Amino acid sequence: MNKSKATRWLMPALFSATLLASPLALAGHHDDRGHRGKPPGDICERLQDGEAPFERQHGEEFRERMEQRRADMADRLQLTDEQREIWSQIHEEQKAEWEQKREERRARMMEHCEEQDS
Repeated sequence: MNKSKATRWLMPALFSATLLASPLALAGHHDDRGHRGKPPGDICERLQDGEAPFERQHGEEFRERMEQRRADMADRLQLTDEQREIWSQIHEEQKAEWEQKREERRARMMEHCEEQDS
């Protein structure tokens, strides 16, 4: 009887302690280096050189594949010419929004780099 009572209280206590300690155990992976182990200085140098630090290496190939994917999807949906125009407009608007967000992120990164230099 004593063994089952001890087990009944010990297991939840150990489980709770494990749950409470897990964020502390995982929090130790951050250090003075930047995101994913890359030093912030390297990112700032590339950004100031006009190179986008997080830009896809094969950006043109990616864009071509996305255009082909959208065209294939429009074919599967059997869109009319008028619908295809609307389809294209929607995607152009999305591209413009993404470009604006990319520029905003780039500006924030530049500000961060300037703060790091100070």
